[in-house]
Amino acid sequence: MTRRYGRTVEDEAATEPLAELPLFRRDDPPTSRGAAGAIEPQLGEIQRAVLAAFREHGAMSARQVEQLPIFQVYGFSTVRKRVSELAAAAYLRAVGTERESGASPCTVYQLRERG
Repeated sequence: MTRRYGRTVEDEAATEPLAELPLFRRDDPPTSRGAAGAIEPQLGEIQRAVLAAFREHGAMSARQVEQLPIFQVYGFSTVRKRVSELAAAAYLRAVGTERESGASPCTVYQLRERG
């Protein structure tokens, strides 16, 4: 068994994306449930820029996103972390793997269709 998003899960495929997890517990009062429903997910500036890059360039790995000129001002792994966060929040989905210049494999992501 593994833990994900603070929950014990048996099958990784059975877990809900972070964006789909409720913002309240089952035993919370109705006011908490109402307040949780009013909260819109907030994306940071870099996360919004990463999503814009995926819209413009299509499927890429975090390594490829990080190498785009717009992200050259950020330190190592800053952009990669934002890609991971967006994938965990179901904004991006994994579509393959790439290897550049003999480096370790890197997951390729694309924008997830939002319903």
